[in-house]
Amino acid sequence: MNLLIPPRHRELFPSLKNQIASEHTKCGPVTWNGYLRVQTDDQQLIDELRQKLDAQPT
Repeated sequence: MNLLIPPRHRELFPSLKNQIASEHTKCGPVTWNGYLRVQTDDQQLIDELRQKLDAQPT
């Protein structure tokens, strides 16, 4: 699933890229309108990003 994390969390993007990047999760790039793109199949991570960072599916 592809998720977009809103630009209001921009200060967290560098640490998020380091924390959640794995063989099952791809993090980045930032879209032209400032959203961080995350691609993952990990349902627990999807739920956490949606709850804590208002991530929206694409």
